[in-house]
Amino acid sequence: MRKISLLLTVLALTFGAMAGFAATRVVLRSTTHGTPVRGRIQVNGPDNHALSAYKAQNHLSLAMNNLIKTQQRGPAYHNCSGFISIPCFNSWFITGYRDSVYSYSMVGHSPRAGGTTGIPNEVIPLELQLIGPDGVTVLYDFDPSAPQDLGLSDVSLETQGPLWNATTTYPGDANLPPDTGQFVDTVIRASFNGVKAANWHTTLNPPTFPINHYVGQLFYNNGDWACISGLTPPCTSSGDFPVVNINSISNIFEQILSPAQENPPSTEVPIILTDFVTAFIPGPGGGCCVLGFHSAQPGNEGGNSVLVWTWATYIAQSSNNPFAPFGYDTFVLSHETSELYHDPFVNTLVSPWIDGGATFAQGNLETGDVIEGMHDADSDYHVQLTTTGGPYTYHTQNEALLPWFTRNPEGPPVGPGPGVYSWPDTNTLNNGHPCNTQTFVYGEGPGGFYTDDGSSTGQCH
Repeated sequence: MRKISLLLTVLALTFGAMAGFAATRVVLRSTTHGTPVRGRIQVNGPDNHALSAYKAQNHLSLAMNNLIKTQQRGPAYHNCSGFISIPCFNSWFITGYRDSVYSYSMVGHSPRAGGTTGIPNEVIPLELQLIGPDGVTVLYDFDPSAPQDLGLSDVSLETQGPLWNATTTYPGDANLPPDTGQFVDTVIRASFNGVKAANWHTTLNPPTFPINHYVGQLFYNNGDWACISGLTPPCTSSGDFPVVNINSISNIFEQILSPAQENPPSTEVPIILTDFVTAFIPGPGGGCCVLGFHSAQPGNEGGNSVLVWTWATYIAQSSNNPFAPFGYDTFVLSHETSELYHDPFVNTLVSPWIDGGATFAQGNLETGDVIEGMHDADSDYHVQLTTTGGPYTYHTQNEALLPWFTRNPEGPPVGPGPGVYSWPDTNTLNNGHPCNTQTFVYGEGPGGFYTDDGSSTGQCH
């Protein structure tokens, strides 16, 4: 694998310096072919559940899915075996008015066993150049390795942030004690508060970085990108901004992860990081905008190997964020990493909170999707840290905990306690059941619920 490993102390460097060390600049172009996108692109909102088929992707074979599902139905809290991937454990829960059994796999080792499981990961910056109608001019150059907020790059700020930094103490509440550590480690610990050994942790190892500097070139004439307005670029009309074709960018992701480029082992998590760009889904039933997703696919080792990876875009606070305050800095990656921890193989299905009263586009256990569409006061959790560029306030996303999906505040089998269904803000989902009066759906995916007044707090009254 062509990459370098950096110690935590080296994370103080900006990625601009790291990119300068890179020996090879690799330019990739999408192998898909199309024509310019005509007409305004429908805006469903950032990471809207209507686009859910692209937000969590399972590309595993039927045989591999069956192998994993068979293990999930075995003894509770036993570790995965028989295939090559990141460390994981399996279990199941019973919920719903039919007492249905739902099985799952999660990242790490059994919470009952205790100990720390470190997850190898590689942060792969992807610079994207958007080529204009003349086929030559670079109209937009979005580079996560270039200096931005505090004079640091997206990559430097991301890797100094709460996903890798373990110094933040999250306050909890009377039913769930405070916890100090990496953001997603504390989320999954909260999900298994009544089950876990006190010393159980699932942490991201210090990230590694590629030696290659990847540049993806997207061409307007090929339909690789467009202005959200549908006008010919540059995207300078009021409220206009460039968006990329999810098929084109996914093709570039595929090239990066291939044996010909990074060739990541299935025992690590590749994290592809872009700057500012969001993706649209072309054609009928499509729309905008996807800011990231996580995926499971056959590993490069062949046979019984599974590669689990994620993409997230980083929107600098100094940029003109079209979704503000949604999506700033580490918001998207905190969402995707939490979901990757809780549903790494994207094969855990659960029933919606609402029986028959509403239709949801997804039914998988996605801890971020429940909350992401809520008001900023419910979805956004700020973490203040001191970076090498100075103090910085990070945006993370509140996450639904496993007990929200099990419908049981005491599960699995003994959980965080009454009314604790979200973390780090334990009040976001503090009402454990949907309202009887069905007037307003709050939230997305299988965790969306009814509130009888449509209030910003989403509470039943």
